[in-house]
Amino acid sequence: MATDILTLSNGMEFMHVPAGKFLMGSTEEDKSASSDEHPQHTVDIPYDYWIARFPITNKQYDAFSGEKGGPPPFVREKGLIMWWNNVPAGISWTSAMAYCKRLNHILDGKLPQGSVLRLPTEAEWEKAARGTDGRLYPWGNEFSEEKCNAYKSVLAPVGSYSPLGDSPYGCADMIGNAKEWCHSLYSPYPYKSYDGREDEKDSGARVLRGSSIMRDGNEARCAARWSMAPNDWLINISSFRLVLSPFPKKRGVLDLLKLRAPSYPLW
Repeated sequence: MATDILTLSNGMEFMHVPAGKFLMGSTEEDKSASSDEHPQHTVDIPYDYWIARFPITNKQYDAFSGEKGGPPPFVREKGLIMWWNNVPAGISWTSAMAYCKRLNHILDGKLPQGSVLRLPTEAEWEKAARGTDGRLYPWGNEFSEEKCNAYKSVLAPVGSYSPLGDSPYGCADMIGNAKEWCHSLYSPYPYKSYDGREDEKDSGARVLRGSSIMRDGNEARCAARWSMAPNDWLINISSFRLVLSPFPKKRGVLDLLKLRAPSYPLW
């Protein structure tokens, strides 16, 4: 599949995902799947969007978060600054949302007209990871330790398994290394964007996708789902990547979805 790349003024690369339908979730026949992945269903995303090629790194987060801190003592003491700078940032959903807000402010006037940076919805993330054919992994249906950082002992710098482990749209590290936050609340399937799961004000658990270094091939699948409280985080579990969406800047995800629900549901 041909891939298009959009590079922002700060150097972040985004991959194009076209509008259209894809298979979300897992079949009942897939014995490695959890019950929360059922039923497998068709989701139609009626707009094009751009998703970050890589997760946000510690260096990127520190540069734009507005927070003071930096690497923990063990990183400084052992001279691991370069490694630390280039691995996925482990933060809470709340902090990831704040990062998006700050980055939109910093890049105001430099983003494509009418676009905004935000966390991907669960549907946007899964489509970017597996494409439209329902494959189990970004690269196909067979697990490969050569294509992702799963069931290993240490985080890898972002992009270490690219391009071998890339998704059909050219996204790297969608599986393994660290799980990634989605905008969505953790809710049962089928996925419906207008049923309240994209409410930013709800304090419920949020979805994590993509597996981590602690998971094996059975769990390192595109359809696998996890959840965590929005203020919790773990260094090798809660990373994130951005979506550049066509939603107008002064409207949140939920506001846009409400425009067409329930008479004209997006999905």
